[in-house]
Amino acid sequence: MFLTFCLLFIGLHVSDGCILVNRSESLRITAYTGGSVLLPCYCTDLHTKPQTGFTWKYNTKGDEWEKISSESGQYRDRVQLVNGQSQGNLSLLISHLTEEDGGQYQCYVQAVGNVYITLTVKGCTLINLKSQTITAHIGGSVLLPCSCPDLQTTPKGFTWEKRNVFKSRWEVISSESGQYRDRVQLFNGHSPGNLSLLISHLTEEDGGEYRCGVKQSEHIYVRINFEEDPSKSTAVVNVQTRPTTSIPASSSSSQTPEAPPQSLPFVPFALVTVIFLHIIVAVVYHTKRNKDPARVPYSTADGDGVVSLE
Repeated sequence: MFLTFCLLFIGLHVSDGCILVNRSESLRITAYTGGSVLLPCYCTDLHTKPQTGFTWKYNTKGDEWEKISSESGQYRDRVQLVNGQSQGNLSLLISHLTEEDGGQYQCYVQAVGNVYITLTVKGCTLINLKSQTITAHIGGSVLLPCSCPDLQTTPKGFTWEKRNVFKSRWEVISSESGQYRDRVQLFNGHSPGNLSLLISHLTEEDGGEYRCGVKQSEHIYVRINFEEDPSKSTAVVNVQTRPTTSIPASSSSSQTPEAPPQSLPFVPFALVTVIFLHIIVAVVYHTKRNKDPARVPYSTADGDGVVSLE
C-alpha cells in the first residue's frame, strides 16, 4: 500500500513538469557594452526538466519574435545556456554586449508559459565634450581626461590622436613606436569606461592638441601648454646704473671745490694732549731744579729726611 502511494506521488510530480518562476511577468535588467548579462528563467524545481522544451526569443519589431541561436545571426558565439548542472535552470548568458543587444527578450516554455525581460545596454557617450587646456612642465607628466558616463561601460573601440600641424592631420598615439614609445599609459584596467591617457617624461614636442574618440563624430579635445617650472628657474637680477656725465677739464679761472673738513678722531687727540702736558711738567721741573740746591732723600728709623748737596 505504501509503495503504491509513493509511485502515485512520483507520477503526479512528473506530470506537473516545470512551473516557471515569474511566469507572465516582465523583468528589467541593465547591463553595459562589452560586458555580459544573465537573463533569468528557471523552474521552481531546478531539477525538473521541461517536458515540452523551451526557447529564447528576441523581439525584432512589433509582435515579431526571432529565435536566438549561437550558430548564426547577431548572437553568433555570444550566447550560452547554463542548465548543465540544473535542468530546470533555463537562464541565458549573453557575452560581449553591444548597444544593439538592448531590447525585449522572451523565455518560452511550451504549454507552461513565458517570462519577458527588457534589457537596457548602456553604451559609452563621452562626457564634457568642451575643449580643455592643461598646463604642464617639461620633464613632468600629464593626465589627459576622457571617460564614459558610467565607468563600467566598455566602449566598442576608442583612440587617442594628436594633431600634426605640419601635415594637417590627426595621428594615432601608440606606446610601442614613434614619439611616445614607453611613455603613454591607459587607466582602463579596473574601470573600462576610464579612457584617460597618461604621458610621462614630457618634451617640447609633446605640446599641442589631442583628442579622444569612441565614435567617428564624438571626440574630447585637450591641448597641452608648457610653462617654466618655478623650481628650476634662475633668478635674474637687473642692475641699473646711473648714466655718468663727463667732467670738463678745469681752466685756470675755474676753482676746485674744497673738500669738507674732517673731524679729528677723539682718541688720537686725547693722546696728543696728555703727551703735551707731560712735556710742560718736565720743563717746569727741570727749570726749578736748576734754581734750587740739590737734595738727596734718605730714610732712617726716625723717619724720612732730605740732605742738601750744597
